[in-house]
This record gives sequence, structure tokens and C-alpha cells, in this order.
Amino acid sequence: MTIPLPIETERLVLRAFTVEDVEAMLSVYGDPEVMRFIPSGVLDAPATARMLAAYRRAQETRGFSVWAVVLKSTGRIVGDAGFNLFAETGEPELGYSLARHAWGNGYASEAASGCLAAAFAHLHCVRVVALVDVDNEASQRVAARIGMERIDTIQAHGRPHALFVRSREAA
Repeated sequence: MTIPLPIETERLVLRAFTVEDVEAMLSVYGDPEVMRFIPSGVLDAPATARMLAAYRRAQETRGFSVWAVVLKSTGRIVGDAGFNLFAETGEPELGYSLARHAWGNGYASEAASGCLAAAFAHLHCVRVVALVDVDNEASQRVAARIGMERIDTIQAHGRPHALFVRSREAA
């Protein structure tokens, strides 16, 4: 069960992170406003490097991970999107984080939609889940926009989170 990379959408390329991506992702992971709803909180350069290394290892061992979101037009990294494993069920858990300068352009929806399509094309999963902090209205709109349905509110990472799902049949 491997999702082949890169994943291409109309305006974006999703690819595995490299060691050269730390500085670009520091503008995402180091921004308190971007990380406000992310359980890890703000990351410094060493923590960002460790995070990207963990994503590379996950891609190698699991066949899918969280990937760099790159603008086709400029080659600039604007964030991440991809999958971890949902702790409660082991299902793919969709996530996405974008640099503040990239907000409001539809990139999160485009990247997340590309991730969903890749998951249902290449993974033997019945559904994909997304956990979104209940106060993160923008991220909830993205999940709804890509056809995910909010089915519950659960406690995760010490806070209430909306649980969204998208089933293979709906894809």
C-alpha cells in the first residue's frame, strides 16, 4: 500500500520532504498563528528537521505520509498535506497546514482533495478521517468542501475536535 509520488493537482505538486525543506517549513511550523490549532505547537528549526525526517521515514516504511505542498508556478513550498494514522482505528488521517501567505487561495482544499483521491486510488482503506480542532473554522470548511462529513466531536490532544470522514463510496 504505497501512494506514488509526486501527486499533481492543477496548481500544486505534493512530494516527499527533503532535508533542504527545513527552512521553508520553518515559516509554517514556526508561525504561532499557523500552529495555533496544531497539537505540537510552534516548532523551532531542530524540531522542524526532526518532523520532516519522521515524515520521510513514514513514507519509506508505511508508503504514505505528510508531504510538501509546492506551487507549480514558482516551485515554492507553501505547506504540507497528507496522512498520519488515526490512533483510534489505524485509518489514514488527513491533515494539512499552510503558510499564512498562502491562505485564501484554495490551496488547502486542492491539496487535501488530491490526497483523498490518491488514498482511495492506492490504499486499501474504507474511509479517510480528519480531526479538526472545533475552533478551527477554516479547516472545518476545507474538510466539508472536499466532501468530508462531520460525524462526531471527540477529545483529542486535550481538546475537543470535530471528526470528519469520507468513505470510499463517496469518493
